Amino acid sequence: MKLQNMKRGETTEQITLFNWAENNKHILPCLSLMYHIPNEGKRTNGAVLKAMGLKSGVPDVCLPVPSHNFNGLYLEMKYGQNKPTKDQEAFMAALRQQGYKTAVCYGADEAKAEIMDYLQDPDKMPLSKCLNAPWINGRCDGVPVVGHMFSREPCRNCEKHEPTKAEATLEANMAAVDGTFKRPIITAIVNLSAGEPLKGLSLGETLETINQNLALLVKGQQLTVKQSAAVLTVAMEAYKRAEKKGD
Repeated sequence: MKLQNMKRGETTEQITLFNWAENNKHILPCLSLMYHIPNEGKRTNGAVLKAMGLKSGVPDVCLPVPSHNFNGLYLEMKYGQNKPTKDQEAFMAALRQQGYKTAVCYGADEAKAEIMDYLQDPDKMPLSKCLNAPWINGRCDGVPVVGHMFSREPCRNCEKHEPTKAEATLEANMAAVDGTFKRPIITAIVNLSAGEPLKGLSLGETLETINQNLALLVKGQQLTVKQSAAVLTVAMEAYKRAEKKGD
């Protein structure tokens, strides 16, 4: 039976949830571990299944992945006016005592939101933005900043990010530069491309400050003249975009 021909309910919502997980496991590989626990429904061999370990009250979906100090996530899927049974409430309470997170979700959308909230790293890009970003062959183009020369910082630090031409140029030419000097220069260029100069300076003065800092790195032998020129070329393109945006 096709999903579109089925009456909407807990079953169709759960199928929708697992289709979503299948379609996004290239972004979140841990979704491939998520599974359904078939404890619902009447069966002719119920006694045998009970002897084999079938238990009343076990939640519908399990994501056996530690996150946010929890051992894993259990979801009880509901739809419409359905409420958790006493057995389900008791089993979820027991799971929480063992360090698992539990939630009752009314539909696939609530379940997706619960899963993304559970997996979200507070120091990284919101997963909703990651899921909506362009992905090609397992690589992400990232969420762009204004100007589109660069992606947002959490994207640039992601191992699955496909760098833009500007990002690749900066990384290739500043790879040997100490992070104490590298990060402020890259940040200044990224912000310049978005029309945001250094505090108290104009766009032109910001470009000149970047140039001066590159010259100091050349003098300190952290950059070659050729590498400095490549970085400055990116900074100049950022400046041109910012100026054009301001016109």
